[in-house]
Amino acid sequence: MGHYPFTPFNGITAFVLALTLLLAWRRFRGSPAGNWPLLYYAAMVGYTRGFSGGLNPYWVAAGAACGVAIRLGFYPRQVRWVEAVALGYVAWRCMGLLLMW
Repeated sequence: MGHYPFTPFNGITAFVLALTLLLAWRRFRGSPAGNWPLLYYAAMVGYTRGFSGGLNPYWVAAGAACGVAIRLGFYPRQVRWVEAVALGYVAWRCMGLLLMW
């Protein structure tokens, strides 16, 4: 029986996964407009650039574009469903990175 290797990459990826799930939950439970999602996407861009190959930058850019559109009030109730797809990708990929799929 092996052990799970804890590395800084795994710790940061677990934190990114938690933030992603929190943002998805808040998008559908709370107010759609806010500045926290924009900070989340800034962190995702940093994560994507810092750990190249971890996340597809096009998915992150699509989610960030949706976050900006929601913040500016462009059909926030409809765009959040498109953003949910991008958030689902990030969550799925983070799980894959953590479980070494």
